[in-house]
Amino acid sequence: MAIKAGEYFQLKSGEARWTHAKGEPEGVDEVVLHRHRDGSYTHVLRVREGVKFAKPVTHEFYEEAYYLEGEMLNTKTGKTISAGEYVFHKPGEPHGPFKSLKTCLILEFRYYK
Repeated sequence: MAIKAGEYFQLKSGEARWTHAKGEPEGVDEVVLHRHRDGSYTHVLRVREGVKFAKPVTHEFYEEAYYLEGEMLNTKTGKTISAGEYVFHKPGEPHGPFKSLKTCLILEFRYYK
């Protein structure tokens, strides 16, 4: 599912078609909102309570994440990321490992420069 220019979408309306987020643990689903030709995309991640990301994460894209709901614990730093918080990661920057304390909805922008 991708939203076309000028379209509106209501995430909690039942229109959302959640699919497992490729490469992520079970319990991590996504709705892709828009995908660009260069591979960049915007999506909403749903991370179920109790999901663990056992190892730190690194990737080749920039990542901006805004937590709409829930709580995520960075098990390395002890920092809890809660609804209303924003996180930015550069390509190659290790982050995590994580554990979802409460089911999270995360608006993410993944892009290349």
